[in-house]
Amino acid sequence: LEQRFTMANWNDEQKLRYISIHLQDDAYRWWMQTSTSIKTWSAFITAIAQAFGSIKVQEIAFEQLKWYKQTINQSVTQYYDKIMELCKKVDPIMPDSLKLKYLMAGIKDSLKTHVALQDPKTSEAFMLSARKIEDVLLLTKTNNELPDNDMTIINATGYQNQLRDQANSTPTSNNKFTQKNPGYADATQTRTTSNKNTTAGNNANRQDKFSNSTRSSQKLGVCYNCGTPDHYARDCTRPHFQ
Repeated sequence: LEQRFTMANWNDEQKLRYISIHLQDDAYRWWMQTSTSIKTWSAFITAIAQAFGSIKVQEIAFEQLKWYKQTINQSVTQYYDKIMELCKKVDPIMPDSLKLKYLMAGIKDSLKTHVALQDPKTSEAFMLSARKIEDVLLLTKTNNELPDNDMTIINATGYQNQLRDQANSTPTSNNKFTQKNPGYADATQTRTTSNKNTTAGNNANRQDKFSNSTRSSQKLGVCYNCGTPDHYARDCTRPHFQ
């Protein structure tokens, strides 16, 4: 209304004279009952604010209070303060028993059963019980999560250490065993040398046999006169292919 009157360039006297055409329902009826006692525009502003301003705030606060629920990330303290604020707006002298009902109605389901078992009789008792339960549940959740992470780190570290120890211990163990059992080292060396000698001997024998066979083949001749081996045609005394 103030914006309309400002755009129309109305003074306070004109605003008060034509205000009735802008009021509706309860506001209009109120003006009809009180207009005779209101003589200035400033008096009108004060009177209508007292008559409807507080009522509107109460209505809004009451609607919020009826449906207000504690949110997931809202702590008990924050929830309690919000309910108390709304209760005060709805009724500055609201009974504590009614405040307690609103507190119980909107608290998280994860806390509601635990708090109900404590059976708080006042809003202050509700606050104390709910905060303790919230702290216990938070501590339990933390304890359940941390060991799993710690065990994962411990297991991973232990496995890495085990692999490193195995890699380092294998050559060390062999060296220690050799140092404690010199005979084993000598026998190993002897077997290695013997195997090398045996292999070399076998290779030499095969080469000798091949050489002998080759030389024998070269010494042996075939007579072209009689077809008999062991001599050449020039030495043959037999008739031709008899």
